[in-house]
Amino acid sequence: MKRIVITGAESTGKSTLAKALSDYYAEPCSDEFVRSYVDSHQRELKQGDLEPIATGQLALEDAQLEQAQRLIFHDTNILSSMIYAEVYFDTAIEWLNHRFLERDYSLYLLCMPDIPWQADEGQRESPAARDDLHIHFKHQLDRRQLPYVEIHGSKQARMLQAVRAIDAIL
Repeated sequence: MKRIVITGAESTGKSTLAKALSDYYAEPCSDEFVRSYVDSHQRELKQGDLEPIATGQLALEDAQLEQAQRLIFHDTNILSSMIYAEVYFDTAIEWLNHRFLERDYSLYLLCMPDIPWQADEGQRESPAARDDLHIHFKHQLDRRQLPYVEIHGSKQARMLQAVRAIDAIL
């Protein structure tokens, strides 16, 4: 089973690309848990929310994995939870790092911040924060020596780059 993670900072086209790839390959995609969590709580996130978000993200990933034949797409994964905990709360969730290391993600598609930023109340901070977060994502992928391909350009260009990268590992 190949696990493909679409990752990157806020407003970089992750969800759009994840859905398009899921449709193209007719394989499931796990959603980004924090989205529904923020929508259901209708308030700014607090440090105490980090563990429920991480647990929910893991559960979403695992639930969709049961439906996959050869591929599964993750609209972000628990690495995002780890990065956001560090960036926004200057903390680490120790058990989450251990769980992350137990999982075998085959490829990361790092969405570049080269598309127009779109506001999303309660979900996104700012274009400047997006650029800063992008640096954190790239640093973590490099530091952990995770396999990734940078995805950039138009919607069509992003899809073509992603399909080429995925087909190369199938």
